Amino acid sequence: MKSHLAEHIQIAHPRFHHPLGDGLYSPIAFMFVTPQMRDDILDEREMLLSAQSAALHERQQKLFASYDPEVSAEAFKQLLRLYGYPFSNRR
Repeated sequence: MKSHLAEHIQIAHPRFHHPLGDGLYSPIAFMFVTPQMRDDILDEREMLLSAQSAALHERQQKLFASYDPEVSAEAFKQLLRLYGYPFSNRR
């Protein structure tokens, strides 16, 4: 029986990143993200990096640095506070 543990899992259609055609992914910049969406974006980034060759990691990290989902999550939290919505911190 074949073991699939050593195989790389690739995302067929990333939800939060656009494929650029050269093996890299550009982040989709959202103004506001929920804590769950932030976690999903960060998880997707980890999966994309794990599926890429090491030669692409530095360039990919630069693309990821162009959009920080933590900033968008904080903006969402501040918007909720502005309207008096209680917000619990998960992170």
